[in-house]
Formats: sequence, structure tokens, C-alpha cells
Amino acid sequence: MTDTFSILIATGQVGGAIRDVSGSSFLSLFIYLVLIILSIITWSVIIKKIFDLSVERKRAKHFRQHFLELEGNIVALAQTGILPANSPARLFVSAYEELRLWATLDRSHNSIVSDREIVPALERTLDRAIELEKERWERGTTILATIASVSPLLGLLGTVWGIYLSFQQMAQMDTASLSTVAPGISEALLTTVAGLLVAIPAVFAHNGILRAVRNIETQLESFSSEIINHFDRQIIVVPSTHSSSTPSKPAGGQRRSHGVS
Repeated sequence: MTDTFSILIATGQVGGAIRDVSGSSFLSLFIYLVLIILSIITWSVIIKKIFDLSVERKRAKHFRQHFLELEGNIVALAQTGILPANSPARLFVSAYEELRLWATLDRSHNSIVSDREIVPALERTLDRAIELEKERWERGTTILATIASVSPLLGLLGTVWGIYLSFQQMAQMDTASLSTVAPGISEALLTTVAGLLVAIPAVFAHNGILRAVRNIETQLESFSSEIINHFDRQIIVVPSTHSSSTPSKPAGGQRRSHGVS
């Protein structure tokens, strides 16, 4: 009986809130419309991020397992035709493309040969790739932060406007009592409630996404070190016999590409 009574009370409260919303002023109705749109945007971003992060975890785990099975062998990994479908794979592809600009493949010894030290260049490339991945996964957080900040202010605006109208009505009455002004004030407070209902999920989602991005960034930094270690072990630096004591830059400021195939 108690549960049934509670449900009836809650239903009556919801019905009363709906009536108050439908009888609101034009500004309040406009604020409700804006808050509904912001709520739709918020949940769209949340659902998309949950899906994308779930797919990323599965694909990244699969690639890391593949990388470990081949023990980071550059030639073997390149021959498998890696698709940049996840963050670790995109990191490896970035490092491999940079490697192709500086080194060549010695098929007789199945090794990578370069005429200069290229690990520092690979480190810079991987640092840039990690920053790009961080930016990729942080997309949408700015929208959530904006919605989390704007929604309560919109609700407060509606509340202040509603209270202003209520006091105007009081001024026009000869006698004013709580029973006459309470409906207008309660109607005004509903906009603040609506603003908070939009802002709270946006705040939680924003913080959750940033925490997930930090985890991805940490994992990518660890994987970047693995890539550098594997590349460093497999690259053989053989100084070119044609180079002078002072190395010269390629014409036009472009790096030479020997091509790793």
C-alpha cells in the first residue's frame, strides 16, 4: 500500500509539473526548448563516446596482441598490412612511415639499414601522434563542458524571470497571499530543475571521458616506448661512405626517402 501511495504521489507531482510547464510564459517555454535540444546533444555525445571507446578497447587489445606475437618485428608487421583502425595501430603506422623516409630494407639479412641515427626522429613523430590521438578522443568534451556551464544559467534565468512575473502579479492584487503567488514561483523554479537535469549528466560525462582519454594517453606513451625499443634493436646504422664529415641536408629541405617495403 505504501509503494502504491508513493507512486500515486510521484505521478501527481509529474502531472503537476507538466501542467506548470505547459502554462509557462513564452521565455520559459523557449528555455525549456533550448534545454531539450542541449539534452539531446549531451546524450548523443555520451552514447557515441561509449560506443567508440568500447570499440577502441577491443581493437587496441587485438593489435597489441598481434604486435607481441610478432615481437615487434617491423618487416613482419609491415607485411601484414596494418590498418590504422585504433590508436596503437595509428602510432605504429606513423613511426613506420617516418622510418621509410630515412631507412631501407636489407632483404638478405632481414633488417633495417640506415646511414644515420633515426630514433630521435621516431620519438618526435610518436609524440606528435600521441597528441593527435589525444585531440581525437577529446572531441566532444568541449561541447559537454559548455552545456554543463550554460544549462544551470538558463534555468536560473527562467526562474528569475518567473519570480519577476509573480511579483508583478502580487503588485496588481489588493491582497496577496502565499496561495496566490506560490503557483507562479513553483512554476518559475521548474526551469532551474530542468537546467540541472541537463547539466548533471553533462558534467559526469565530461569528467568520465577525460579520465578515459588520460588512460588512453598513458597506454599510448607506454606503447610508444615499446615501439622505440623494437625499432632501435632492429635498425642497423651504417654510416654512408659517400657522406662528408659534415652531413648536408637534402635539396629543398626535404628528407631523403629510401623506402621500406
